[in-house]
Amino acid sequence: GPVALCLLLEILAPFHHSKNKMGGKDAHLVSHVNTWFWPSFTLVGTSSVLYGVYIGKITNSHEWKEIFLDYCHHKRTTHSPNPLDKIARTVLGLLRIAPK
Repeated sequence: GPVALCLLLEILAPFHHSKNKMGGKDAHLVSHVNTWFWPSFTLVGTSSVLYGVYIGKITNSHEWKEIFLDYCHHKRTTHSPNPLDKIARTVLGLLRIAPK
């Protein structure tokens, strides 16, 4: 059955691959592998896109700068607020839950 066939293939597998070791006629091995192209292409591509966004050629550069500044201001005021900000947030929170 299929189980016997699988067992037979597992037993014969090492003998099948022994022909393709280095020096065999069927071996198509190379002495090196090119691994520089795609990592280099990815690095140059992402750097180019980010620089294009930064100088405003790909998207509106000022828009993402304003969004980033708003995000930084939000984080600064919520995580290390001054006392007036704390009071204002408390009052706004009370107004939010107060009946209308």
